[in-house]
Amino acid sequence: MSSPCIRRFSFSFIYFLFFVEIFNNRICNAQDSAFAHKIIDTLTSPYFFGRGYVNNGDTKAAAYVADRFNEYGISAYHNGFFQSFMMDVNTFPGKMMVKLDDKILSTGKDYIVSAESKGKKGKFKLVKIESIATQNSDGSWQYAVADLKTILVIDDSTKVGGGLKSLLKIIEEKKCFGAAGFIELNSIKLTMDMSMEVKPWMHLILLKSTFNTNAQTVTLDIQNKLVKVQSQNVVGYIQGTRKPDSMIVLTAHYDHLGGLGNATYFPGANDNASGISMLLSLARYYSNIDHRPEYTMVFISFGGEEVGLIGSQFFAAYPLISLHKIRFLINMDIMGTGEEGIKVVNATEYKSDFDRLVKLNDEFHLLKSVQPRGKAANSDHYPFSEKEVRCFFIYTLGGISAYHDVYDRAETLPLTKFNDLEKLLKLYIDSFQ
Repeated sequence: MSSPCIRRFSFSFIYFLFFVEIFNNRICNAQDSAFAHKIIDTLTSPYFFGRGYVNNGDTKAAAYVADRFNEYGISAYHNGFFQSFMMDVNTFPGKMMVKLDDKILSTGKDYIVSAESKGKKGKFKLVKIESIATQNSDGSWQYAVADLKTILVIDDSTKVGGGLKSLLKIIEEKKCFGAAGFIELNSIKLTMDMSMEVKPWMHLILLKSTFNTNAQTVTLDIQNKLVKVQSQNVVGYIQGTRKPDSMIVLTAHYDHLGGLGNATYFPGANDNASGISMLLSLARYYSNIDHRPEYTMVFISFGGEEVGLIGSQFFAAYPLISLHKIRFLINMDIMGTGEEGIKVVNATEYKSDFDRLVKLNDEFHLLKSVQPRGKAANSDHYPFSEKEVRCFFIYTLGGISAYHDVYDRAETLPLTKFNDLEKLLKLYIDSFQ
């Protein structure tokens, strides 16, 4: 039996180590959050202009990721970090003005331009869709011909044509009934997208709450330009210590929606500067000699995701690595919240892998929930899934609702569970045998 003095020393030393570990964990967590915030603040700044295809936003963002890879000592394949590809994108690089009667509307807040819209300049008469539509006794609809001096107004609650969704298809078929374009009134929120093509008419989306129902005219000065751009994926790797021929692949897209005109851009903090911050945080961690992975770690930051998964489709078709050597791929998109946990796409496809993720979360009490979801073509994991690569797409749940709008800003992104999610991802990556 040891003496009381020795026992007191032992307990004191154990408590000392315990509090040192807690302190170190808190410091690491604070550093991780500070690191993530720095990345997100940078990528959402005006310099990157929404990481789209105006003002070289996507090229600047790709270069930024490559610079970080180089800084961390990540190795490049072949002739550098970039894998280039071509694509068409409809952009709005110049003038952007919408005026209802005499009231100028705020771009991004009062209205957006639909991704496939043609630009338009001039003053137009507003005509409600109901005034040119007639319902027949058999329930079908017929429409009077409009003219190029008119812009149609369509409320999202309209019954014309069977409702908005059906009416949009009819507009396509009937070439906008001969009008110069149409305004779609949205009662929920403005959600911007991107398009690889241009329709022959103008399509605006206005918040219904900002639309004056008595307005008679709309004055437009909107410029669009369909451009062929060279974009790029950014690819690097860390050689594995024990299984270098088998790979864990981590992916996140760096691109976003760019801007509308030369003054308004979409910051894209949650989508997907947060995913890039997680990718870079993990790249920095595994590049440290004390954390060298057993598997080769491949880090891919995709371009063209918002245009239609273009970068990931290109990589899956022309891979810089052997796809059959991928042990597992984890795609990270929308990492900035997490109050309600995470959703895991492909969980039902790879149940044993998903069960292991859930078990780790339960064991370490990290996230409120790890929820399963089936197969879905909603992010850059999908082209790999179609090539039978085992993969998950993970995104956070809860918190702010900003998405594809001007409100997805760095200063309002909470990163509530960023540290805990990063810890879970490390545990999961290290659990592969």
